[in-house]
Amino acid sequence: MAIKSLLALASAAVLLAGPSTALTWPGPRPPVKQTARKFLDKRQYFPANATDVKTITSPTNVTIRYKMPGEAGICETTPGVNSYAGYIDMAPNVHMFFWFFESRNNPAADPLTLWLNGGPGSDSLIGLFEELGPCRITEDLKSVINPYSWNNVSNMLFLSQPVGTGFSYQGEAIGSFDADTGAFLNTSQANATGRYPVLDPIDLGTIDTTDLAAEAAWHVLQGFMSALPSLDAKVGCSKEFNLWTESYGGHYGPAFWNHFYQQNLLIQNNTIPGYALNFNSLGIGNGIIDEAIQAAYYPEFAVNNTYGIKAYNDTVYSYAKFANFMFNGCLDQINYCRAAAAGINGGLINNGQTLTYAATSNPDLRVQCQEAADMCRDNVESPYYYYGNRGVYDIRHPFNDVTPPGYYIEYLNLPQIQNALGVNVNYTEANNDIYWAFQASHLHAERGDFIYTNFIEDLEMILASGVRVSLFYGDADYICNWFGGQAISLALNYTHSAEFAAAGYQPLMYGGVEYGEVRQYGNFSFTRVYESGHEVPYYQPQAALAIFNRTLNHFNLADGTMPVTANLTSTGPANATHTAPFVSLPPTGSANFAVWSSSVIASYSSLDNVPPSPTG
Repeated sequence: MAIKSLLALASAAVLLAGPSTALTWPGPRPPVKQTARKFLDKRQYFPANATDVKTITSPTNVTIRYKMPGEAGICETTPGVNSYAGYIDMAPNVHMFFWFFESRNNPAADPLTLWLNGGPGSDSLIGLFEELGPCRITEDLKSVINPYSWNNVSNMLFLSQPVGTGFSYQGEAIGSFDADTGAFLNTSQANATGRYPVLDPIDLGTIDTTDLAAEAAWHVLQGFMSALPSLDAKVGCSKEFNLWTESYGGHYGPAFWNHFYQQNLLIQNNTIPGYALNFNSLGIGNGIIDEAIQAAYYPEFAVNNTYGIKAYNDTVYSYAKFANFMFNGCLDQINYCRAAAAGINGGLINNGQTLTYAATSNPDLRVQCQEAADMCRDNVESPYYYYGNRGVYDIRHPFNDVTPPGYYIEYLNLPQIQNALGVNVNYTEANNDIYWAFQASHLHAERGDFIYTNFIEDLEMILASGVRVSLFYGDADYICNWFGGQAISLALNYTHSAEFAAAGYQPLMYGGVEYGEVRQYGNFSFTRVYESGHEVPYYQPQAALAIFNRTLNHFNLADGTMPVTANLTSTGPANATHTAPFVSLPPTGSANFAVWSSSVIASYSSLDNVPPSPTG
């Protein structure tokens, strides 16, 4: 701990010598999705038990409690398109919230896609309402149809995971949330404001690594798939399966897919019972996949991005770079984590790339790896938060970014909405206890999951299996920036690495408009999406739907005009060189800022007024 403390002091000394004004970060560093923007209702509201909830039991003896919210005019109101929401009860203390939407196109023939947000501890309903689901929520808490919903082309399943996230719960308790830390407070600690999901054990839960989350998600998915023919006979069960995710999903996506794949093999050879999946594609948007590769691009993006924005001065830039490469710096600490794993019998496999459970379950190893995570995040990534004065998820915006708006949080706390969903707990979009359990400095919860090195190896395995993999990054996002994403794409060591690296960047076209640049070889692509922050489907819904649709249906990403073949190659320059004009920060006065905020939200909302291209 001494090294980390000294480095923190050194960081403070160097940074205080930098810009004349410093930005005060109001708490811990942000999760790899959203700062905790929870709906902390100051009035007391204790949800009633939902009425008219239906129950089915799957062939695998999993109970599903559900309602059909569309029948109450909630979210998906397209005629003839059904939706189902409720709980998959996996155990007496594991109740996973799900929301399933039929495809608007052909539910019986279209594939199934599981969408997961990151965090860790950020709810997948963020993606549903802010990004790619069938509806958006307006400022007056009305639901409007999203014409660019991904259920235009696929059946969509949203899971609130790990358990304890969103409406999912291990237990329920009366209490409130601390406005600063986001931690749950019982009635002896603070005045109660509602009934909330709680973890078991309290504040800890049982899932605190990506690998454990993958195992849990597999069981939930199997329970859902076994019940799907009973839940929705029109959809059935024999489907192509896709997993799409973002942000910390750069961990979730590869690890979940790998675990699903291994379990699927056991089902196919009759080693275990279950419902085999027909794997089709993995999509990762603005993902943090490997800190050892991506950390170096935090300072580079802060000052050398394609918007001409220099977020902090040369002193801070030099420090962040130095902290990454110096002796005992970020990269060294990550290597120490790997070396500690190698010292444990069976702790490191696959040519030193994969940490096993023998390693990650070792308390000393966890502490070592958490030291690395703290070093990297505090000294390489975090100077931007203190001195950048720019948006975490969109460098064009101010630090106090208003996009995407979180109207849905209050919407999901309306009694009539909760009854239509079959829930009886207050809603929050993120669970900070889960976030810290995965990767923070609680003495009882050191994990280091953030910098585990398994996910590159997982991606290489997935590509070798023939599954389509699409990496896509909004080019204005800082926290999971496209510089680092591009570096990941070029670092993957698989059969066609050389051919992929030799492919050129080709314009990403949709409806006659260029939305980005894509490098593709065969089943692998990397796309940079112009003028988009962290959540690409919010900022560029047309481009996001095109990427999703073309990936699922095996067309080239650039324009969707050619079927994917083993040697399909994008053509163009070796580098993605598009630049955009400098974007000034908005006025700081409260009235002027409010005008700017309303204007920028309205501009993004207007994107939904353009009808989708029939050739997307």
